[in-house]
Amino acid sequence: MATENLDDFPRIPVVLRDGSIAELRPISPDDRPLLEEGFRQMSPESRFARFGSGISSLRDAELRYLTEVDQVSHVAWGATIDDQPAGAGRYILGSGPDAEVAIAVVDRFQRRGLGRVLFDALVASARAGGIVGIHFSIEPWNRRVLRMLPGVEIELNETDDMLEGRIDIEEIPPGERDAEFVEMLDLCRLRLSST
Repeated sequence: MATENLDDFPRIPVVLRDGSIAELRPISPDDRPLLEEGFRQMSPESRFARFGSGISSLRDAELRYLTEVDQVSHVAWGATIDDQPAGAGRYILGSGPDAEVAIAVVDRFQRRGLGRVLFDALVASARAGGIVGIHFSIEPWNRRVLRMLPGVEIELNETDDMLEGRIDIEEIPPGERDAEFVEMLDLCRLRLSST
C-alpha cells in the first residue's frame, strides 16, 4: 500500500466534556509515529484492556496493521489533542454483515468523552458502509467502557472469559456530526485510491 501524506489533511475539531478540543481524521500510514507515541503513553492496564496482553511495544507488523488500512473493510480514526496522540478507534469487517470495534484512549485523555466521539465516528462510517451491526469484546474488569454504551446487553463468553456485546447500527441514533465523518472518510478513500 502506497503511503499518503495526510499531514495537510483536514481534521474535524470536536469539543470534549472538559472543553478541550480533539481533532479527528482517518488514520494513514504516516501516523505510525503518533500511534507509537500514544502507545508509549498508555499505562500497562490500558494496553492490556486494548490489546489483551501486557505488551510493552508494538512490533513493525503490528504498526503496519494498525496504520496501513484500506478505510473500507478496516476503518480507523485517530484523534489528537494539542497535537498529541490522544486515541484511536477502528472497526474491521468480518465475513458477515457485522464489524468488530476497538477503541483506545491515552490515559491522560480518558474520561473526557473522547472514546464516545471515536465511537460516533466509527458508527457513522459503518452506517454509511452498510454494516448491520458492531460487536466488541472487553475484559470483565473493564466495564467503564460500557458507560458510553447505555442499554447494550453483554454476556460472558466462558470460552475466553471475555465480555461480549453486539449493537444493531439501526438502534444507534444518527449523530449530529455523521455527515462530516462520512464526508471526511470519503475524501480519505478518494486520496488513497489515487495513490
